[in-house]
Amino acid sequence: MKRSIVIHRKITWLIVFSVVTLGVASGFIFSGKENIERSNAVINQTYETIEALQMAITSMYETGAVTPALLDSVEKLTHGNKDLQHALPTLRAYVATQKPAADTRQLLHHMLDEEKQLLAARKDANILVNQHVAALLIVGRVGAFLFVVIILLMVNEDITQHKNTQRKLIAAIAEAQQARKMQEQFLANMSHEIRTPMNGIKGMTDLLLETPLSDKQQDMAGMIKRSINTLLVVINDILDFSKIKAGKLHIEKIDLSIREVLNSTMSLFAHPLRSKGLQLDIAIDPHIPDCVIGDPHRLNQVLNNLISNAIKFTNKGGIHINVQIQEQTADTIVVCFKVTDTGMGIPEESIGYIFDSFSQASLDTTRRFGGTGLGLTICKQLLQLQGGDISVTSTVGQGSTFQFYLPYGVTSKQAPDVPAPTGTQEYNNLLAGKNVLVAEDNEINQKLIEFVLRKAGGAVTIASNGEEAVQHLQQDQHYDLIIMDLQMPKMDGYATTYYIRNQLRLTTPIIAMTATAMKDEQWQCLHAGMNEYMTKPFEFAELYKRIVQLVD
Repeated sequence: MKRSIVIHRKITWLIVFSVVTLGVASGFIFSGKENIERSNAVINQTYETIEALQMAITSMYETGAVTPALLDSVEKLTHGNKDLQHALPTLRAYVATQKPAADTRQLLHHMLDEEKQLLAARKDANILVNQHVAALLIVGRVGAFLFVVIILLMVNEDITQHKNTQRKLIAAIAEAQQARKMQEQFLANMSHEIRTPMNGIKGMTDLLLETPLSDKQQDMAGMIKRSINTLLVVINDILDFSKIKAGKLHIEKIDLSIREVLNSTMSLFAHPLRSKGLQLDIAIDPHIPDCVIGDPHRLNQVLNNLISNAIKFTNKGGIHINVQIQEQTADTIVVCFKVTDTGMGIPEESIGYIFDSFSQASLDTTRRFGGTGLGLTICKQLLQLQGGDISVTSTVGQGSTFQFYLPYGVTSKQAPDVPAPTGTQEYNNLLAGKNVLVAEDNEINQKLIEFVLRKAGGAVTIASNGEEAVQHLQQDQHYDLIIMDLQMPKMDGYATTYYIRNQLRLTTPIIAMTATAMKDEQWQCLHAGMNEYMTKPFEFAELYKRIVQLVD
């Protein structure tokens, strides 16, 4: 910006100098023209005087006298010549007293010589003035040319530097974009590499918990599952924080029931609440519509984080959630949520940075309670991405109140009927008589998915990559469902789905299963021709619910 201002300033100087130079040159030209005109007038008058004197001399030779009219003409023409003014009275006296013609002719010759000398002097002066004016104009032109050249060279240098800066800026932007793409790829790879083994650990633990175990084994398996869930929270926090920073977090706008999200959240914390002897109650404004438009997953994520923190830092008492309408228009409703606990509270000096990245209320919080210090940061950024915000009030020893608001779209639709939570036992015959093709390259996940599908009564065929999946389909084998991993060697899930839909012309339902979970990936899956989308690790019941919707 500064360089651009300098360039404009120099161009302005050039324009100002050009205008001033043009004005000065015009003044010189006008003044020179007037001087030349005056010089020419004087020289013409001198020529006329010489002509008159020559006529007087001729008249003296021819008639021996000078006529009064000719004498008046000579006097009139020599009026401005001081050298001839003193001779005029003598000439008039000669004519009046009829002096000898020789004396009169001699006087006229003397006057003629003086006038000729004056004419020569005036011509020389005129030539000198013209030379000076011409020299001055040449010097001015050369100076102006040099000034313009210097300014243009300086402007060219500035423009060159400006272009170099632009090129560096473009290169820096390209480098930043490349770094951002690398960051996105790194996030995708990290998500995939972390979630893939986590899916195997979690899934196998869930399967283990469904087998006959002793009380001690049940307790140990339960601790494994709780540890896995804690680790998943940390992993999700880090990945979500990275995705928000990279601008890759997707905010949905779909129909949702705030009441259903709250009920679902309560069910998740039943065990930790019961184990700590805490009460959780919810008060919701009855005027809040049954169905609004927003992102239920992000609301659930914020509530989960706040309630989890409240349970973590509260040892007695309870947690109260209050939901009220803050503002409402014809097409928008702003809902205010308050999560109040009776826990340890937050020191006043810590409230100012409690929402900062990697910040916690005190130095020993991580040691005593765990966590990454990203949960509240992610909550605030998620809310701001949706047009909301969050604040906190707290008293040490009495508890804290986290208050946030979110705008939602108003719709006339009714809240969808949500079936009561069911166990996986109810899906035991879901896939009875059905053939399922699983395209998955990870051996542990192959076994896990196979166990889950066989438990539902399905016949399972495993393909280690997309090419194998296509070969099975080309052998005229009928499949009722395809489970498709997205990242596989040889042919990934997108290419395989495209081939199935466009080359084989099959409409078999396809459920995408990915460990990447990046922005727009769900849209890409649906756009490629897949019917459903799930992220790893997955809950068995969630997979069964999706299968119910796709398989008759």
